[in-house]
Amino acid sequence: MSSLDYTYENIDKVIDRSRYLAPTIDPKKTMLLVLDMQKACAEPGGAMYIPSVGGAPEGKDTIEPVKNVLEACRAKGIPVVWSLWGLRGDGKDAGYADVKWGLEGQLGSFPGSWGNGGDELVDELKPLDDEPVIRKHRFSSFYGTPLTEYMRRAGADTLVIAGLSTGNCQIATAIDGANQDFKIITLADTCAAIPSGQDDPLGYGQHWEALRNIQANHGDVRTSKEFLELIDAV
Repeated sequence: MSSLDYTYENIDKVIDRSRYLAPTIDPKKTMLLVLDMQKACAEPGGAMYIPSVGGAPEGKDTIEPVKNVLEACRAKGIPVVWSLWGLRGDGKDAGYADVKWGLEGQLGSFPGSWGNGGDELVDELKPLDDEPVIRKHRFSSFYGTPLTEYMRRAGADTLVIAGLSTGNCQIATAIDGANQDFKIITLADTCAAIPSGQDDPLGYGQHWEALRNIQANHGDVRTSKEFLELIDAV
């Protein structure tokens, strides 16, 4: 049994997907963002590994759907951009993150700091030489990065986001993209969210709340299987 089963079987029971910004996909106007698929969160034993809570995907189970989407996009000629999240060990780019997380003066040993291995991609996913890799210090892949320029240059008006994490980088990127009038598509089986610390029932918790917010206000929530069907890559 996979942690993805609940998503595939219940997504329309827990998310109102009656309206879509992108009911069809034009590969010539689409870009794929592989979002922060780093060992720290997606590989069991990683310092920030994301377990399954409330029926949300588990970190390790998101790798295969991301890989399937990545390979399909490459085959269809859809351009790919990658992002990696991390902070300086001295905290100069942390904003208030160190305060919120109780890590004041401790970022040098924090697994999410550059140089501590937290930025390393999982072994199953590797960028090609012509696929840009963004190193960011905020949750949004648009903030302080050239992602907007990459999309404009490629003639893309649609961004498909595959990767971690739902409650942080997925929703922040979706909001910033939507505010620039890009059509955002989040793939629900490719992302997971840090546990809230509560005993979340099925269909609740940070992962599902973020997805409901994205679908209601900022873009479309699909599964990787649905996306592959939309680009005729099944």
